[in-house]
Amino acid sequence: MTQYLYYRSNLPAMVFLILSGYAITAVAGAYPEKNIEFIVGYAPGGGYSDVAQALAPFIEKHLPRKVNVVVRHMEGAGSAIAANYLQKAKPDGYTIGIYNLAGLAPTQLVRKVSYDLNEVTWLARLSVDNVVAVVNVESPYKSILDFKKQDKPMYLMSTRGLADNNTINAAVTFAKLGVKWKPLNHDGTVKAILAVMRGDADILWSTYESVRQYIESKDLRPILFYDTKRSLEFPDVPIPSELGMPDLDESMNSHRLLGAPPKLPPDVRAVLETAIRQAIEDRGFHEALHRMKRTAEYLNGRQAERVVRDSLRNFQAYTDVIKQLLGDANRN
Repeated sequence: MTQYLYYRSNLPAMVFLILSGYAITAVAGAYPEKNIEFIVGYAPGGGYSDVAQALAPFIEKHLPRKVNVVVRHMEGAGSAIAANYLQKAKPDGYTIGIYNLAGLAPTQLVRKVSYDLNEVTWLARLSVDNVVAVVNVESPYKSILDFKKQDKPMYLMSTRGLADNNTINAAVTFAKLGVKWKPLNHDGTVKAILAVMRGDADILWSTYESVRQYIESKDLRPILFYDTKRSLEFPDVPIPSELGMPDLDESMNSHRLLGAPPKLPPDVRAVLETAIRQAIEDRGFHEALHRMKRTAEYLNGRQAERVVRDSLRNFQAYTDVIKQLLGDANRN
């Protein structure tokens, strides 16, 4: 009888706990309930746009509920406009974006911006694209060290603008080598590449995937490859550490990261991380990447956070060079 009275007296509390637990589960299980906006900080037709468009339907496929993942382009300021938008968006899981770490990290260190990469909720690293310095196949410069001879008052570097992350990579490398240069700016990657192929410029820094076809066609020749080991495709090309610049081996490479606004709830983050991981591992997505001659190198959200911290720390050593470069960009 006593036991019966105990259960009876505690029945309201027990019912409350059971219903509360059900409510929490129901709320967590309700996500997503509407379309998810996928922000790209560049114009349609570029590498970031192509990868995002290819990935979006596979994220949809692996979400627990059927919603659309809608790619929205928000180009400008080297993708800083998109990063600012994502920083201020509501952290409810309905806004995610693709980040160009190599461009946004140095900009954050030397300019007043509205975004903070330390606060972003990182969901994954999608890929990393190695940077390469290339010259015309008939160029007299066979090695990056040949530029130290400074046989011209200023070497012409083909660029996509002074604030472009590849230009930052180039400026840091030439600063370490003591090489003087000036930019030949273009409004697109293809135009920048063609300038070197025509002989209008002496050298170009680019992501490998952007110039791969021109290296394979023997129009361009790589003279420096950024990685911890030499490329299998051109094993005779040195990496920075072999030339006395070990800190540049990886810090200059272009990491494509997926993130969401700060303070994303853990349960929503878990759903997104799982869907993104499964999307990147999906055979269909890999087939799409293969058609674009691109690859994926997945890291989870926590690992992506470490990549961001390392990148900010590495770029910190070159703030003077970056400040001068971006200052020149503002004046031009």
